[in-house]
Amino acid sequence: MNFAVRKGGLAIALVALAGCIGPMTTREAQDIAHARLTKYCNGRCGALTLAHTQQLKNRWLVDFEAPRQKFTVIVENDGNAKVTTWDK
Repeated sequence: MNFAVRKGGLAIALVALAGCIGPMTTREAQDIAHARLTKYCNGRCGALTLAHTQQLKNRWLVDFEAPRQKFTVIVENDGNAKVTTWDK
């Protein structure tokens, strides 16, 4: 019985982990990008507006606009993100 319990627990853990490994959705990419940009700006960028999101192979490009700047946040499928800034 102990073996059966461990086997069942392992099966449940694998199913739960499979949900984490799945492809990133648009909404997840936008949430990661917004959080990264908010940390990057630290309250100095003004109001941020989501402008555009697109997927390129294994990464997402999420564009935002602020009163004086435009931002693109590159979000990798592993959750890492990088901010690029342009003046208007």
